[in-house]
Parts: sequence; C-alpha cells; structure tokens
Amino acid sequence: MIKVALVDDHPVVRSGFSQLLALEEDIEICGEYSCVQEALDIPNNPCDIVICDISLPDGNGLELIPTISKHCSIIMLSVHDNPLMIEDSLQRGAKGYLSKRCGPDEMVTAVRSVYQGNTYLPPELAAQLKQNQSDNLCHLTKRERQICSLLVEGKKVTTIAEELGLSYKTVHVHRAHILDKMDVQNTVELSRKVLSTC
Repeated sequence: MIKVALVDDHPVVRSGFSQLLALEEDIEICGEYSCVQEALDIPNNPCDIVICDISLPDGNGLELIPTISKHCSIIMLSVHDNPLMIEDSLQRGAKGYLSKRCGPDEMVTAVRSVYQGNTYLPPELAAQLKQNQSDNLCHLTKRERQICSLLVEGKKVTTIAEELGLSYKTVHVHRAHILDKMDVQNTVELSRKVLSTC
C-alpha cells in the first residue's frame, strides 16, 4: 500500500485529491495538511509520498523539501509551470512535479512512478525544461536560477534573502546579474520572458 500525505491550503483541493487517490486499491491517504507549519509534523506520521503545493499561506512549499525528503518522496504541485521553478524543485530534492491542471490519471501515474524510485515530470513539462536549458536560462548559475525562480513567483529581494539565508546585498547583486543576462530591465519583464516560454 502506498501511503500518501497531502499538503494544500485549499480544503476543496485536498478533498478532491484525497477522493481521487483513495479510489486506487494500492493508495491510502494517511494525512492532510494546510500549511508549512502543519506539514513539519509529517516525519512523525510516516508516509511514502507527499504531494505538496508550492504556494502555502505561511511560506513556500519548497522550504519543506530538505526536511521531508529525508523521510519520504515529494511531488511538488503548482499552478506555475515555469521551467525555473521545476528545476529548483528537483534540485532541492523533489522527486516529481505536477501542474494543478493535470488529469486524475496523471496524478496516480506520478505517485506510482515516484514510489518505484523514479523522478516524474509530465511530458510537456519535461520538454519545456529541456528547451529552456538551451536558451538564455542556461547562462544563469545554479544560485541565479534559484533566485530567478523566486523573483518570478513575485517574491521581494528581502524575502528571498531571508528564505535562502543570504544578505540583502548578495541577492540584490544576483538580481542585477539575472536581469543583465536575461536582457530585461526589471522583474516584471523577467517574469514575462520566463513565463512566455511555458
């Protein structure tokens, strides 16, 4: 039996996912959490897979990966399909990434695939990731890609600095390098350029 925990701040979404996965004979829902703080308790309630939304009310779901991935596999879930966010998720240790627009069958496939030890990306997202590794984004360093992903999410430099444990000045310098390499003037233009590739 594959034990799955859900992390999403919308009760209706959690309920829908729970009912969908519970229809499968080999999948059992063993926990539901609505925020980062609640999800920190997951290691105390053993499960095999965690399906975690990136956007949570008290923080970023990506922050949970280092802690939770020591105990189980994580599939990140988001309405954002930009390649930088996918790459950031995988680099932090996630084993899968799904769009909230995915179909029921794809979610079940992802759970089973990750449970078997594979990394799962929907074909269209895998193609986007491969394409973007060959354009402007390939000129960004690993840290710049990470910061770029957070900027595209709409986070401010101060928030990013706090989340990554860096100084404001360091993040500000990285931001300047990102804008220069991506040939844009500001974060709004950066977001448009990155998201236009999705």
